[in-house]
Amino acid sequence: MTRFVSLLVLALAGCVHAQISLPDEEMRSENALEAILKDFENEDYDEALAKLDAINSHRPNDPLVLNLIGSVYTKKGDYVTARSVFDKSLEVEPGFFPSLYNIGELHFLQKNYSEARDHFQAMRSDDSRHELLQFKVALCDMLLGEDERAKKIMQAIKYPGDSPAWYYAHAAWENKRGNTSKAREYVRGAKYIFGPKCSLFDETFKTLGIQLD
Repeated sequence: MTRFVSLLVLALAGCVHAQISLPDEEMRSENALEAILKDFENEDYDEALAKLDAINSHRPNDPLVLNLIGSVYTKKGDYVTARSVFDKSLEVEPGFFPSLYNIGELHFLQKNYSEARDHFQAMRSDDSRHELLQFKVALCDMLLGEDERAKKIMQAIKYPGDSPAWYYAHAAWENKRGNTSKAREYVRGAKYIFGPKCSLFDETFKTLGIQLD
C-alpha cells in the first residue's frame, strides 16, 4: 500500500474492496479499485484521480475514498489540497487512522519533522504501542538529533512484533551512524520475515534518500 500509503490506505486494499462497492455493482467497483491501484503503481496519478472522482460521485463522503484522493494529491505534490481532503475524511469519520496518519506524512514529506513528530506522538495517545507510530516518532527524533529520545522509543518497540518497525528503526539508527552493513542486515531480516509489509517502510527510507536494499 505505500507512499503509499505514505499512504497506508493502499495496504488496506481488501478493506476498500468491501466498503466502496456500489449497489448491484460490486464486481465493477472491485475492478475499478484494482485499476486505481495499478495507476498508483504506474505513477499515473491523474488517471487514478479521475477514477476516484467517478467512485466518489456515487459514494460521496466515503472516508476510504477520500483518503485515496488525498493520497493522489500528496503524490502530485499538492499538499494543500491533500490536507483539505484528509480533513474532510476526518469530518465524516473522526479518528479515521489512515487519514490521520497521512496528515502526519504531509508534515514529514515537507521535512517539518518536529510537527510530524508531535502529530504521530499525539496519535499514540490511543495506542502507545502502535508499532508504525513508534517507528515514525523514533525516526523523527533521529532526524531532529534527539537520539536519546529516539532510543527510548526504539527500545519500546515489540520484537519481533507484528510489523517490520523494530527492524527498520534499528536500520535507521545504524545508518545514521554510518554502519550501513549492519543497517542492511536489519532490512534483509525484515524482508525475510515480513515480505510485502516492508513496502511502507521502504518508501519512508526512499523519501529520506536511504538506500539499503
